[in-house]
Amino acid sequence: MSNLFDSLRILDLTQVAAGPYTTMLIGYFGAEVIKIESSSRMDINRGPVKPSPATHTVYPNNSPGTTPWNIAAHHIQRNVNKLCITLDLSNKEGKEQIYELIKISDVFIENFRASVVDRLGLDYESVKKINPSIVYAKISSQGNTGKEKNYGSLGSTLEQTGGLASVTGYLNEKPLLTNETFPDPMVGLFSVGIILSALRRRQMYGKGCFIDMSQRELTVNLIGEHILESQSDVKTPKLLGNSHKIYAPQGVYKCKGDDDWITISIGNDNEWSILCNIMNKTNLIDKNEYKSTFDRYKHQKEIDEIITDWTSSRSKYKLMTLLQQANISAGVVAKGREVIDDPQLNSLQFWDNVNHPNAGKYKQVTTPWVFSNFTRNNTSPAHNLGEDNQKIFQNILGLDNNKYNYLLNNNVIGGDPL
Repeated sequence: MSNLFDSLRILDLTQVAAGPYTTMLIGYFGAEVIKIESSSRMDINRGPVKPSPATHTVYPNNSPGTTPWNIAAHHIQRNVNKLCITLDLSNKEGKEQIYELIKISDVFIENFRASVVDRLGLDYESVKKINPSIVYAKISSQGNTGKEKNYGSLGSTLEQTGGLASVTGYLNEKPLLTNETFPDPMVGLFSVGIILSALRRRQMYGKGCFIDMSQRELTVNLIGEHILESQSDVKTPKLLGNSHKIYAPQGVYKCKGDDDWITISIGNDNEWSILCNIMNKTNLIDKNEYKSTFDRYKHQKEIDEIITDWTSSRSKYKLMTLLQQANISAGVVAKGREVIDDPQLNSLQFWDNVNHPNAGKYKQVTTPWVFSNFTRNNTSPAHNLGEDNQKIFQNILGLDNNKYNYLLNNNVIGGDPL
């Protein structure tokens, strides 16, 4: 079987999370992804050049080593499957080299503020003049138009401006973050499909296009039903913790073990009856206060106490198996190591075993999908800063030694931070 994206070349000017997730995923299917940074402005995934004890960046064995920017966890995880070059785009010589790369590339992807690419001369109109058939993907915080187009953000602030934080939290308490910058990986996943659609259109009609991906708009899309409800006369509490507006009971329940929990959701009266039988609490089935979903919703707190009394002396994994076999929606709250060792994920071959030359061995997430007629490549470990400069500038662009060394000596390219 062949790779889906053989011969596809992507110029990747993204950083942080959303963009790097996109190109990481496409890279699993054979695309040549050229990640462009500069020695004076690395992708912040690489962390600080000189970490302090207060630095929150994660390093292998908690040791930053002599080149921490090459082994920081975010870089190691998000920048696999890529060639890494450096190029000073504020320099005339740097601009000349990226223009040459644009000529021979299929996709140009960036997530700068609009004013940055305008200043660099790398906006869509400028890039299109160099390569009319290129697919240009702009991932931005607020979209490429409007008075807020130059606003910056992180996934955590997008949870606020997109409304997501208005529905995450506990009753009568303040909104809470998901704590995982949820919009970022979601935008990465969506962007893969959108870029593929644009490439298919180019294949059919021979035309490139501009993709304006607004992270804020995508975040709003994640809570569509809440947006509709806010426009109606029906007002219900937004912050429900682990409970649900319709299903009852629903919650996260303590299990036997150190900080072990299980989530259970009962969607109808039949499922409630099944749960009561499993718990050996058949007397609850016909109890007036619990007969309907609406009744159970009103008495959820006391029902939660009954369920917790039952789950607290039992293994979360055994409970999940027992409940799932009875067609009850239930899932363990898996800890980090448990996710890595999860039999189902391993049976799907979701994890790759990576041996990074500097960071050592670790398990890497791959794609949450596979194709029947195309292979998914094994993970190529994240490259060092500027590791592929010679390959790209000399082997692909054909620069001679004199020109290459000139760029190197004038800090247009390089392998160490400035």
